[in-house]
Amino acid sequence: VMKSCLQTLIGSIFGATFEAAALAAKAGVSGQALYDVFSTSGASCGVANGALENIIDRKFEGTGSGIGTMHKDLTISLNMAEELGVPLLMASTAMQIFHQGKSKYPEGDNWVCTRVMEEIVGAELHR
Repeated sequence: VMKSCLQTLIGSIFGATFEAAALAAKAGVSGQALYDVFSTSGASCGVANGALENIIDRKFEGTGSGIGTMHKDLTISLNMAEELGVPLLMASTAMQIFHQGKSKYPEGDNWVCTRVMEEIVGAELHR
């Protein structure tokens, strides 16, 4: 149960980080500038900071955070929530982000979800 709660939070943070990265890329913000703001603000946390570092360094494979694991963990969390009658709106949205990442890059790491978003918006976030 505790792991499902934790993965619900982590998956949601990842999803928000991926969306913010795609928005910044499209707006022409540098990845380093975004990282500097995120990592020194009230929103700073290891999960978001680590994800953003991998994104701006363009490390989408081999970082030890495979998309298949997060996809599995969110599936478990969402199934548990369904059984208990608990709506998980953020985690459900994050799961859709992970579905698209896993569909396009099944061997990628979690950050590859940003790559899919970047392909959609036509811009990439670099350091």
